[in-house]
Amino acid sequence: MNSVKETLRARWLRRGLDTHVSLPLFALLLLVAIWLVTFHEIDAERQHAQDAAADSLHEMLGTYEAQVARSVDGIDQTLRMLKYAVERKGPLGALPELGREGLLPPGVVFVVSIVDRHGVTVASNPRALSISVADQGYFKFHQERDSGATFVSPALRDAANSEWHLHFTRRLDDVDGNFAGIVVVETDPAYFTSSYERSRLGERGMLGLVGSDGVVRALRTGDKMSFGQRLGTADGEIENRIGGKYSGISELHGIALNVLVGLDEQELMAGFERQRREKLWEAATLSAGLVGVTVLAWLWSWQGARARARMRRAQETYAAASAASMDAFFVMREVRNSEGVIIDFKIVDANIRAAQMTGTSKQELCGTTLCQLIPAARDNGMLKGLSDVIAAGGMHEQEWQNTVPQLRARWLHHQVVAVQGGIVAIVRDISERKLAEERMLHLAHHDTLTGLPNRSLIADRLAHTIAQARRNDGVVLVAFIDLDGFKLVNDGLGHNAGDELLKVVAGRMSGCLRASDTVGRFGGDEFVLLLDEPASVVDAAPVLERVREAVLQSISVSGQDVQVSCSIGVAVYPNDGGDAGTLLMNADAAMYRAKELGKNNIQFYTREMNASIEEKLVLLEGLRCALDDGQFRLVYQPKVDLRTGRVFGVEALVRWDHPEHGVIGPDRFIPLAEESGMIIALGDWVLRSACAQNRAWQRAGLAPLRISVNVSPRQFEDPQLVERVQRALGDSGMAAEWLELEVTEGVIMRDLQQAVAKMAAVKAMGVSLSIDDFGTGYSSLSALKSFPISTLKIDKSFVRDLGRSSGDEAIASSIIGLAHRLKLRVIAEGVETEQQRSFLRENGCDEMQGYLFSRPLPPEQLALLLAAPAVELV
Repeated sequence: MNSVKETLRARWLRRGLDTHVSLPLFALLLLVAIWLVTFHEIDAERQHAQDAAADSLHEMLGTYEAQVARSVDGIDQTLRMLKYAVERKGPLGALPELGREGLLPPGVVFVVSIVDRHGVTVASNPRALSISVADQGYFKFHQERDSGATFVSPALRDAANSEWHLHFTRRLDDVDGNFAGIVVVETDPAYFTSSYERSRLGERGMLGLVGSDGVVRALRTGDKMSFGQRLGTADGEIENRIGGKYSGISELHGIALNVLVGLDEQELMAGFERQRREKLWEAATLSAGLVGVTVLAWLWSWQGARARARMRRAQETYAAASAASMDAFFVMREVRNSEGVIIDFKIVDANIRAAQMTGTSKQELCGTTLCQLIPAARDNGMLKGLSDVIAAGGMHEQEWQNTVPQLRARWLHHQVVAVQGGIVAIVRDISERKLAEERMLHLAHHDTLTGLPNRSLIADRLAHTIAQARRNDGVVLVAFIDLDGFKLVNDGLGHNAGDELLKVVAGRMSGCLRASDTVGRFGGDEFVLLLDEPASVVDAAPVLERVREAVLQSISVSGQDVQVSCSIGVAVYPNDGGDAGTLLMNADAAMYRAKELGKNNIQFYTREMNASIEEKLVLLEGLRCALDDGQFRLVYQPKVDLRTGRVFGVEALVRWDHPEHGVIGPDRFIPLAEESGMIIALGDWVLRSACAQNRAWQRAGLAPLRISVNVSPRQFEDPQLVERVQRALGDSGMAAEWLELEVTEGVIMRDLQQAVAKMAAVKAMGVSLSIDDFGTGYSSLSALKSFPISTLKIDKSFVRDLGRSSGDEAIASSIIGLAHRLKLRVIAEGVETEQQRSFLRENGCDEMQGYLFSRPLPPEQLALLLAAPAVELV
């Protein structure tokens, strides 16, 4: 009985292993796998599409927010300029003045108006009807409160402008700070949705502005433009509005506006839906094919064709492997003539990749010959090379650049193996690898931003050009070019604007040269120009002048016109150096001389330039040990009250007593200290020494006075500036109220937000702040009013010609008036004549310092001066 059961078990086991039983089960598993993979890929594609939609929404929201913020900032800047012009020239004179200066926005897009305290429009550009806006919400908003902010009204239209417009307004105040009217900039709501792109937002996307009050200022969906409706800023309400979940809203900083972007989910997922249908169709087709093959195999299995089935599976496995390979396989049999010489090769087998590479079908490929497929094979050595492989035996491989049009590749790699009666050739397309190598080689020798040759390639070309000129007794001219004012653009407008500027300048320089000349980027904002064998130095001058003039032309970057110049230093082979390094070094020295001579000029190298550099190096080396050796000392210049004649303070000035060169002025060593970074230690010593000296005067019984200390740009940017001031006050025991720090306005404007925060921290300690050299920087009035300062110092360049120059007198009086309106004191430096002193006193200047009263004095002499009675200024 047991043997019978074992026989039945074995029989069923054998049947289970038969093809007609196992094949359907295997096909079922494949079907399950196909649909599992299909649904998994569909889910992955869906998630990818959703992630891409979310990323697209975030990108478009950020881009639109930046565009709107830039537009609103421009409108706000116009309002501020308009307000300032009204305060200076009055309502009727403001617009003409701004028009003459070219500061009014284009009238086609913007309408600028001035409204008096009664709501009557007194001036506008373009000219419009004078109407009353006293009943408008934006007028009442400023009339009832002084928010100091820009107000954006919903879309309105009135008798002066029948078209719907958004009104951007700011309040005007009279001298006493009372309401004096408003300034208005009007623009079409569509201005803020003009960036709507169907290629990105589709036909049902949304782009718009919504006020914090929930009222839509501008809203565009496809071709439809709307405004004025109320739309809550919550995400759910926006989703309900556009019928999808892909929407976002972001609040604009400093103004009661929100930007919103909405994308239609159906449009976003349309591509995914097409892919999903294609994948389902592919899976269904594959499944149907699998079922068909399974049925056929099952029928054949009943006929006992196991051997053929195994052969078929082996062939299918080979075909799949060869089809999936990235290499082209050619199996070729030799064709010999009656003399036994190989005259051709017949292709007996090939894979799909081979068919793709030759641009024909596999059926057509198999059966043809090499010379029929590639007629040039007899002449270009291909047939001979394959014949040599058969003669030599073994495997041979080679990379070659393809010139045969029948093979669709630029670069090929082949392996050829000799077999009985023929060869097997494996051919691979390596074009992408070769192109990548070429790109890497190009990147290694060219600047990635401008595409110009980089430092390495410039040095190679210069060395090659010098060698050629040496053989031909020629001349090589090397120009070192540095952009003037680039750092201001880079810091003020951002690195993207700086990069754009460099690309434009590089293109302009390239356009000024001959094909044999070279211009390259040496690094940063430095370029090198190589003129190959000019006829003479004089002949090269026009080329250099064209380059200088091309750079000087204004450039529009980030929506703003900027202008930079360049300083050019020139060295000539063989007079100024016999190798690339020497020529570049001397051209660099000439460039620095061009900088010293006012920039925007061309200087040819002379031997005296190296002497100047050597002098700087000597001073720099001496500067390194001067502080430790006690070679620095402080002198103090009194500051005098113009009304009372009393000395109320002094400014600490540093001098360097060099053991070999005598007294060195700060104009020579301060720039070196700033450049080398030693200004931090030197400035800290000046601060501590000045505080200690002031405290010593107080202990000696002299009347307390405020001591001023200059803060250099690098000192001000030092993160530990506040701690250094605290430490100097603590070590000296001097009260903070008797210390004043003087900072130039250019330093503050490098990073306004950080500078104001640091100044506020210093002022919180009780230390006073003063803006030095006022009028020579580039601070705006909007920035000036936010500075926590107490004093403005008029630069001596405006004081020098008082009484002789009406322009300097106008500037000085304007600075005094502006400072007093901001409740600041004004001190003038460099006062040397009674005429200057009289003008300043008559125009309300509070304080002065200069040689008219006293030169900078050592501490002992200043103590004697402080002990004397006050000077009577009449």
